Amino acid sequence: MQGSSKRLFIYACIVIGAGWLILIYLTWGTPPGWGVLRDILFWASLTVAVELFPIGLPRGGYITLSFPIIYAALLSSGPVVAGWAAVCGALLGVGLSKRIKWYALFFNGAQLVLSVSAAWVIYRQMGGVLITSGSLAPFLAIIASALAYFLVNTFSVSSAIAFKEKTSPLDMWVVNFKWAMPNYLAQTSLGFLMALIYRWISWWAVLFFLFPLFIAYYAYKLYMDMRRQHLSIIQALAAAVEARDPYTEKHSERMTEYAAATARELRLSMSTAEVIRYAAILHDIGKIGIDDRILGKQNGLTAKEWAKIRKHPGIGKDILTQINSLNKASQLIYSHHERYDGKGYPGKLKGEDIPIGARILAVIDAYDAMTSRRPYRPAHSAKETIDELKEKAGAQFDGKVVEAFLKVLNRHAA
Repeated sequence: MQGSSKRLFIYACIVIGAGWLILIYLTWGTPPGWGVLRDILFWASLTVAVELFPIGLPRGGYITLSFPIIYAALLSSGPVVAGWAAVCGALLGVGLSKRIKWYALFFNGAQLVLSVSAAWVIYRQMGGVLITSGSLAPFLAIIASALAYFLVNTFSVSSAIAFKEKTSPLDMWVVNFKWAMPNYLAQTSLGFLMALIYRWISWWAVLFFLFPLFIAYYAYKLYMDMRRQHLSIIQALAAAVEARDPYTEKHSERMTEYAAATARELRLSMSTAEVIRYAAILHDIGKIGIDDRILGKQNGLTAKEWAKIRKHPGIGKDILTQINSLNKASQLIYSHHERYDGKGYPGKLKGEDIPIGARILAVIDAYDAMTSRRPYRPAHSAKETIDELKEKAGAQFDGKVVEAFLKVLNRHAA
């Protein structure tokens, strides 16, 4: 078992053990009765219904709109009812809607129990009581407990994904969940109202709140679809460039895979790695502005033709700076032909003045170009290319990037 897999296994066992032990302990200490069973059946049914529609996240995992329902169960009926509602949603709702391994379902159920427990402890410590027909809960206790639920829930999931991806849990949380905090807090009021209506009117009145939940689900889904479409458009632009040159087929795809793995090896932040990923996909976009006769020339280029080829980083930057979301990636594309010794182009940047993403792209671009066939030469072997990278480390290339990239290659070869 590899290091990251072992850490993930240990972490998952701890979460599953802690979550299920807490749920058993809470259940054991609760007097049985029809009222408790009725509440579990009602809130669990709603949770399962919502969990049937999970929304995929950009870097793995998924979210649902079950929080306001589980939170309403917590405020109106306590942690036992909320815990079982969450577990039923995780095992039955997500289990029916997605093909997820059994231990992942049990992990998800356990981390939801931990989230409910954390929220309940904070709520009680701040003077919160169960909502009844004649009582309300303190405002600050409601907000603080909802925040506790959100943080435990999202950080537990982020940590699991981060162990799998070999990156920082905090970085994974920022990419996957930071944007969701205001939405969670907005859903807190919905959960409070559902608990209030459940106790003040009846269970059937709560069903009217499924409509605003559906609207929230639709907004989440649109946002995630927009992010996926954004990446699809970027990949389509790269494909348009590669379609002009059959010798560079799949070049951007390989660049993207190697760049992401090298960024992880260097332990760069998720946000930085995401920018590098976009830059890897589009690093040759500037070749749109280069004459086809030069790109497809069957023999060596003249000095004049090389001068035109060297304009493609600048052309790429000019194209992408017009798209706000790709502004940072455009800077890497502009500098990916710089050399560590300052003899590159177009800006003659040197050493650490070259952005780390551009230094990564320079190494990977050189490797893929040398191991690919070109009209004027056959492909070099992997060994020849690796020897070339080692020889030029510290001169043309950043030595630590070369070292990290070679580790990535070794893992791919294993």
